[in-house]
Amino acid sequence: MKIFIILSLLLLSVYCFVKEDIKITRRTAHAMITRHKRAYDYYERWYPRVKTPLELKKEQCENYLPCDQLSEWVGFYQAYRLYFGPI
Repeated sequence: MKIFIILSLLLLSVYCFVKEDIKITRRTAHAMITRHKRAYDYYERWYPRVKTPLELKKEQCENYLPCDQLSEWVGFYQAYRLYFGPI
């Protein structure tokens, strides 16, 4: 019975010690988790989204079936270099 009491007190003290390390400040929590924007962006109505050059190249590779299949096996960069040249 004494061992059970000692072990329970030991577990309780360990729990209290670990619990203090879990707490983070509100500023740190907001820095880690950012709020998602709304689904509809009003500026896209007047200014359409401009795609990056890499995204355009990925779409070009996806539209060409041999490049798309090879990109699943060896990766996009190697497949694009084989069919279309340097990135």
